[in-house]
Amino acid sequence: MKDYECEKLKALAIIISENLTYAPEDEVIRKIKEKIPELTESEILDWINCAKRLLFKEEYLTKEIKKELKLWDNID
Repeated sequence: MKDYECEKLKALAIIISENLTYAPEDEVIRKIKEKIPELTESEILDWINCAKRLLFKEEYLTKEIKKELKLWDNID
């Protein structure tokens, strides 16, 4: 695995382990940028979304969370 890919996974691990999944996005971006400055804001937002998916089984997702995840999936 390339170092850059490891950095992305590290960002995901930080988001989950520091309970940042539902923290304000600006706060999450700031904290991740302090530790991994080479990641873009867009990449960090992608990993926040990924963390939300990993933390919940489909049957536990609320309509609000499902809607937010769908919005993130459609960004491009």
